[in-house]
Amino acid sequence: MVSILNDRTDEPQGVLEDARMADGNKIKSKQRKQPRLLEFISRRFRDSAVSFDAILPDGSEYRIGTGSTRFKLKITHPKGLRAIASFDEGVIANAYINGWFDVEGDIIEMYDLRKYLQDRHLFRWLWRFIAPVLLGQVAVNKSAISRHYERDHSFYLAFLDEEFRCYTQGVFESADEPLSVAIRRKMDFILERCKMIPGSEVLDVGVGWGSFAEYAARKGIKVTGLTIAEQSLKFMQQLTTRQNLPITTKLMDVLEYKPKKQFDAIAILGVMEHLPDYSEVLRCFDRLLKPGGYVFLDASAIPRKYQLSSFITQHIYPGNHSFFVLHDFLKSLASKPFDLKGVWDDRYSYHLTFVHWAKRFDSNRDSIIKKFGEADYRRFRLYLWGAANCFLRNRLQCYRLVLQKHALA
Repeated sequence: MVSILNDRTDEPQGVLEDARMADGNKIKSKQRKQPRLLEFISRRFRDSAVSFDAILPDGSEYRIGTGSTRFKLKITHPKGLRAIASFDEGVIANAYINGWFDVEGDIIEMYDLRKYLQDRHLFRWLWRFIAPVLLGQVAVNKSAISRHYERDHSFYLAFLDEEFRCYTQGVFESADEPLSVAIRRKMDFILERCKMIPGSEVLDVGVGWGSFAEYAARKGIKVTGLTIAEQSLKFMQQLTTRQNLPITTKLMDVLEYKPKKQFDAIAILGVMEHLPDYSEVLRCFDRLLKPGGYVFLDASAIPRKYQLSSFITQHIYPGNHSFFVLHDFLKSLASKPFDLKGVWDDRYSYHLTFVHWAKRFDSNRDSIIKKFGEADYRRFRLYLWGAANCFLRNRLQCYRLVLQKHALA
């Protein structure tokens, strides 16, 4: 039974009250009491192009909006309904993580309702700026990366591409390509554009699970990988030994890394979001790179720095993580000894990548919950499908850049 709610209530008052149905909008319904909170929710989403069904614990089902629906919110606890009626992104996200409601159907459509929500969590926002001052950027990086990455590697391998284990976007030429094809295209792009050839000495910043390092090493390139996640270090040491690859991995923040040699090229895949001080990063690249050497970097991006949802800062990327801001980076680059060799727009490619990840993650739901718990599954499910929607709707962008350090005169 689905009932379509009217939208005449301005505020939630009481818990249950006789429902007044709009003429002609009652579907297979008998007289019953319905939550005023649902009328309140219906009013907020009155003008939305996205409609959905809300299913209460007693099995009664109500249509929010008047269009055809692509998903259902199954309320499993009274707090779930109250969370949705708060119209607060962070509160709603936590309610989902706690299991107070479920999403059935096409979950990516749910994120189109975000424009009707607020997300005001001042203290959490301020702490991201205070922490680096009090604790230092390196300490903040270590803590933040530990929160995100210090799980057993099987958690990430449950959604990353099986062949490449790459935690950044592939480069798609068509939407129906396998993710592995798109990632291989990206790896070849890096090698070609940065002139990485057999014998080249390359620094891989944020080596992760070795996607780029392994690909380059198999081409005869000597790779030094940096990571500040102990799980990543352990994985890379086992990979290197097992495959007998010319990769050396160090547990080291790039900002503190001071080797005796300089490198022919630097690859930094999906790490610039954790390095918001672009001038400091470029000085670091200058110190680590030979004259004439190349830098490849890619990053998810946004027009203004530090625009992150409270869900992301609480559950996914704590610390002073910031999506990449291209124009700010280029402003810093203008005073540094580098030439910009090219910028490529990968927004839609990252959308497709996240869809691949989210679908694979959902397909491994049972094994993930068994090993890591339902909260971790729900937390990352929100993240993966939410990011897929953000790239699709241009709330997030993504870029690849290639830089070349000035050669000696």
